[in-house]
Amino acid sequence: MKRNEVFIVAGGPSLIGFDFTCLRNKDTIVVNKSIFDVPTPDYFITVDYTFLRKIRSKKAVFDSITPTKIFVADFHCKYLREKKGRIVDIRTNLVYELHDFDVIIKAKQIAGIGYTYNDFRTGTNSGYCALQLAVLLGYTEIYLLGVDLTQTETTHYHGGYGERPSSFNAKIPLYANRFKTGLVQIKQDNAGIEVISCSSISVLNKVIPYQDIKEIL
Repeated sequence: MKRNEVFIVAGGPSLIGFDFTCLRNKDTIVVNKSIFDVPTPDYFITVDYTFLRKIRSKKAVFDSITPTKIFVADFHCKYLREKKGRIVDIRTNLVYELHDFDVIIKAKQIAGIGYTYNDFRTGTNSGYCALQLAVLLGYTEIYLLGVDLTQTETTHYHGGYGERPSSFNAKIPLYANRFKTGLVQIKQDNAGIEVISCSSISVLNKVIPYQDIKEIL
């Protein structure tokens, strides 16, 4: 019987040198720049509106890849508002142009895990949004690749987004704590969901089991 499994592919440096072709024909949720490396992804998700600006030089490639593309609007942020059906950053009156996405999720909560789309939790992190999405899609075996949450000089396997390592690393403990909270909740809820880390350096290995990806595929 086919296992109801999905592979979440984030950007952590543990994926440096990884052969992404081994994920071909697997269900995958790709996070931000990993969309350019995973063959035939099923879902793409981001909570970062600036992502489209960060990949401007590869926009044509992004458009040519056709997973279900999901944008999460994090309405817990006080600066985000909906005006006349459009999402606006009121700090600069920036109107989010979201025609590149197939699905827009309007999230209002941060911590924990929700079990309906109206209760989507963001963790203020695109990788966390991928975990929340996997739960909502009904996957019962969720494998985390590149979800390292470690403070290192190399922040991403793909070179990152131009942010200084010190600036990115300052956010890591908060992201890690939100992941840990959500993962503990999944266990306590007895939802029949198993989440497995495939990163040998992930801080989450103290909360969930680690398994080498070669043993899974």
